[in-house]
Amino acid sequence: MNDPRNPGSDRPAAPAARELVAGMRRRSTEHLQAVLARVFARADDWLFDLAKKDGVPDGSPYLFAMRALRTSRAPIERGFREYLDRAFGGLESRTAPPRQAEAGGEGLELSLLPESELEQQLATNLTAEAITRIHGHQLDELAGRLARMVGVAKLEADANPLSAHSLASAIGSAHGDVDLPDDVRMVLFKYYERELIHDLRDLLADLNAQLEAAGYRPDVATAKPVQRPAAPRPDMVAPPTADGYAPAASDYQPSGGDAGTPAAEDRAVYEALRQLLHAWRPAQQGGVAGGAVGGRQTGRGGQRPLQSNEMMSLLSLMQSSVPEAVNEALERPEVSLAALLKNELLRGATRIGLPPEQVSISQDDEDAVDLVGMLFDVMFDERDFEQSARTMISRLVVPFVKAAVMDRRLFLYKTHPARRLLNSLAEAVEGNRGEGPQERELLQKAENTVDRLIAEFNEDLAIFETLEQELRQFLEQHRRRVELAERRAAEAQRGQERLEQARDLAKLELEQRTLGLEPTPAMRDFLERCWTHHLSMIALREGPDSGSWQTALSVADRLLALLPKPGDPAEAIAPGLRALREPLETVLASSGIIGEAATDMIRGLGDSLERRARGQAQVPVAPAPEAAQDDKVVQLPDRRSAVQAALSDLKPRLEVVAGKKSLDVSDSDVEQMRQLKVGTWIHIAGEDGKHHPVKLSWVSPISSRLMFVNRRGVRVLVASVEELAAMKQEGNLLVREQEQVFDQVLHRVMGKLRDDLG
Repeated sequence: MNDPRNPGSDRPAAPAARELVAGMRRRSTEHLQAVLARVFARADDWLFDLAKKDGVPDGSPYLFAMRALRTSRAPIERGFREYLDRAFGGLESRTAPPRQAEAGGEGLELSLLPESELEQQLATNLTAEAITRIHGHQLDELAGRLARMVGVAKLEADANPLSAHSLASAIGSAHGDVDLPDDVRMVLFKYYERELIHDLRDLLADLNAQLEAAGYRPDVATAKPVQRPAAPRPDMVAPPTADGYAPAASDYQPSGGDAGTPAAEDRAVYEALRQLLHAWRPAQQGGVAGGAVGGRQTGRGGQRPLQSNEMMSLLSLMQSSVPEAVNEALERPEVSLAALLKNELLRGATRIGLPPEQVSISQDDEDAVDLVGMLFDVMFDERDFEQSARTMISRLVVPFVKAAVMDRRLFLYKTHPARRLLNSLAEAVEGNRGEGPQERELLQKAENTVDRLIAEFNEDLAIFETLEQELRQFLEQHRRRVELAERRAAEAQRGQERLEQARDLAKLELEQRTLGLEPTPAMRDFLERCWTHHLSMIALREGPDSGSWQTALSVADRLLALLPKPGDPAEAIAPGLRALREPLETVLASSGIIGEAATDMIRGLGDSLERRARGQAQVPVAPAPEAAQDDKVVQLPDRRSAVQAALSDLKPRLEVVAGKKSLDVSDSDVEQMRQLKVGTWIHIAGEDGKHHPVKLSWVSPISSRLMFVNRRGVRVLVASVEELAAMKQEGNLLVREQEQVFDQVLHRVMGKLRDDLG
């Protein structure tokens, strides 16, 4: 009989439906309570480890928190079970589960909630978002089946005991009135989120299978827009295996936008890659003796293609250690990693009881292996990885081949968790030489991330999401430290340029005042060395509009006025110099010349002027003594980078103070350098012949020069746009598209394929 609420549905009788719901309740409650038990175990271990590190035997706050957690475990587990019972009870009676707020409608007003409840509400929402992001497809399918079972067009989230909202709310509801420290409460939420993300797939697959067997299919007419198109392309998702295995990647839905459809540009890139790959592969296999491309495609020599479960088994066996193919590709850059990897895969068929000569790699799987192999080939060749980082990145090859075989959307979606994890790992290790404790800590975090991926990646891509989130949070902390280093570098550069500007201004004032005059050697030494220093310090501290500036200018004017003209008596100089004694001492004091040294210099000025008046030869001025070096201070070696040294060599030829027109640079290159925005990464050549990434951190408001820093926030290059254009013209500077590492490398793979075909 058709249900009046859903005309045309052929639902089984109500008792059968209630029996099915009861079975789902038992299965779900058992599964979710096991998840909660693991959450308590992990939180308890975490607090115990913190208490040990705290070193306080009795009064550690972590021990108190651990006791509170253990005391609250029983009531929380009881509340968790009661929430699930209410939720499934509501489904059985086709009504929503009762709301947990007992304070009436006011509880919905965020402004009336205590801060702790706001944090709990936010944690619930974040948990629901994380569950939806990873398992959205299966959750939508289950919701559609349940809606068909209860006879409604759409089952609201709060009426569905297994919606992301209900699953996330279960832990919050279980807390109820339990007295628990807020930080411990948030830790429970985080561990609950991780465990659900990691362990929910099997439960959802089981429940969907039960409902499918009972005849409840999701209503296609009411399916959500995020559902996969009716006729999915076989190259987007790995096909299910013969025993019904469905890759966990099918649960992945990118965040934002239409999750079922990649961006047109990304799809175009992937389609172009596949076309180039399919054109390149036969040419390579036919043109190189022995099949250098490696592997055997479907239908060649009568071999059957490896099934998906067989391919997964082989890759899982290879995952624990770096394959020989990867080590050989690292040692011999001229060989193809993809070719070596495919050959090793086929040789390894004996490990699962298959004769290697009777199996081949299907075209879809071969596409995945080839693309991942080429991707890592380019990374090893072109990215700035230290040897230890290369070894670490090489351990990712098999997990990424495995992820690509499971889910072709790795090459389609920029938000794919595996893709984002590779970007974060590359950011953590590229250019990182472990020179400081923070850099070494970042390398260790990246190493731990790779270790966990190797150990925990089975057939569930949720581990990529979890690891990427953890590493991204760590990188955010590192970026904040780097930003602080960048600000310090910018302030140091600003101070240096202000000093240069002040010195240039003082030098200009001196040139204007001595134009047409011929100061004595002693006077020129005083003006060039002491007076200009004094004037530049005033410019820095008080500015050229200050009274001190005018006073200092008058000192030079009055001193130059003492230069004797033909016929002036020498005796007239001494009174004028005595009148200047106090301002001259002030000028000398700013250079650290005081006491007898100041008196001797003023006496030398008078002697030189009197000699000029008498027509006598001038006494040469002794050069200024160099600053004495303390024998106890070890002089540091020159630590300039190759780029800085190269720039120092270029500077005489690239003088831009008054000769920009003499530079033989392209106007378009100069304009491109001028259009660079703060935060843009470029690549400059190093002594190793490779291009290393540097970031535009600051543009000087004084000189318009651009300051670039490395990944540690250390200043490595300050140059004008003309100098940068000259470096670009000489091939020492590259401006690349502002893309993540994965996107950049994927475009380089496409370029290499085009070059080979051309």
